[in-house]
Amino acid sequence: MKKYIISISAAVCLAFSSCSDFLDVKPKTEVPTDDLFKKESGFEDALNGCYIKMNSKNLYGKFLTLSGVDFLARYYDNTTEGTYEYALSNFNWNNSYVKGQIKNTYNEFYNVILQANDVIMHIDTETGKNAVKSEKKRNLLKGEALAMRAFLHFDILRLFGQLPKNPTIQVSLPYSEVTGIEDRPLYGFDEYVQKLLKDLSDAEELLSDDPCRTYNLNTHVHAEVDDDFYHYRKFRFNWFAVKALQARVHLYLGNRAEAYEAAMNVINAKNSDGSDYFALAGDNDFMQSNFAMPSETIMGLSNSSLEDNEIERLFKNEANTFPMLFSKDRRDLMFFYNTGSNNRYSRWWGEVTNGTGGTNPYYKKYMQNEGSGSDADKLNNRWMVPLLRLSEMYLIAMEATDNLDEANSLYTEYMLARNVQVSDYFFDLGWVQGETVFEMRIEFMAEGQMFFTYKRIGSTDMFFDYMTITEEDYIIPVPESELK
Repeated sequence: MKKYIISISAAVCLAFSSCSDFLDVKPKTEVPTDDLFKKESGFEDALNGCYIKMNSKNLYGKFLTLSGVDFLARYYDNTTEGTYEYALSNFNWNNSYVKGQIKNTYNEFYNVILQANDVIMHIDTETGKNAVKSEKKRNLLKGEALAMRAFLHFDILRLFGQLPKNPTIQVSLPYSEVTGIEDRPLYGFDEYVQKLLKDLSDAEELLSDDPCRTYNLNTHVHAEVDDDFYHYRKFRFNWFAVKALQARVHLYLGNRAEAYEAAMNVINAKNSDGSDYFALAGDNDFMQSNFAMPSETIMGLSNSSLEDNEIERLFKNEANTFPMLFSKDRRDLMFFYNTGSNNRYSRWWGEVTNGTGGTNPYYKKYMQNEGSGSDADKLNNRWMVPLLRLSEMYLIAMEATDNLDEANSLYTEYMLARNVQVSDYFFDLGWVQGETVFEMRIEFMAEGQMFFTYKRIGSTDMFFDYMTITEEDYIIPVPESELK
């Protein structure tokens, strides 16, 4: 077998013990794969390295969350022709900068997947069993790796794949289950999806004994657990993250019953004392300047480098040239001018002086330096990049339920957490999808979900303009180098 090289990372511990090592790391050395997996720490390092790579600017550190995919959703007033952002917003796949970005993102997707596959491949071997003697821990390592593989493949499908509903363009993509780049067979949509769902099903079973089912995700360190690897489950693909991802995937595929069941499994989860496991954030996070809503995050990344990823240039450039420009009218239109007491309107936006002496709104979700905070607060809250949140589970359950009273109850609870009083908003289940799409636009700005929502429903228009969106606009071409 070829000895593929895996980059291993050393921790930057801040004020914490090694249980937080994977949250903030720097390159250390390279170890041949066969040697790496002779020790339990080698499996941990390999998997931790995957999470680290997910924080890349080409993945969830920037392009897939707070910039690129949101340009595809045409959120912003970025009308400067000739820029990369303008080309991306207009689905100009032939633009050289766009092509370069897409190639980097595509390659880094599979780079992480291949490393996750190495963990999956080695954990059940005799060498793996000798290295990781606890079956519970082997299950945890493999379950996380499978969930990660499914998560990344799903976003590949949402970017490069065909429409999930009534496609006229068929796209085949590689679903990688190997550790080398030379053997990645292509699969049509249905077979690709079956592989993805199987990975999620297997991950759910392997993670059935996840410590997070005993200890709440918001309790990051547990004195009762003597293995550091079991801490900080919110920053890993935990059991609840698998259920949340199942809900997201099934709704995208149009499997409403399965999406509803998975979402409600998260919403209705209980602690050992019978209290609700999860709660919508309400004003708590906002008041503490934790604008990425960490308290309701089911799974996220902790990224101390966010402020280096052009946050100021993108959102808050006083020269009025920032790509993610939002006019006041555009912001208010997003709320249908019904701003009132909505805490997302009052808390997520600041004002910055523009080049003409006036002001423009700027978005604060990832403004890490706003407000004070301890190192612990920064690690667990301020550096949060949410990948799966409880609010999405509410919106999925609302859209997928067949019960009008339940849709209204879920909506009332959800809006109350956003400081908006409503009662029996829906008179017909046919109204629900329109409202959930509207709420997705507000709720998940700078989290990279809106373009995929438009693609899921096959929308021919996007909210802020009158451009007709075609099927081709929703399918990013696979880099030419990958087609040879």
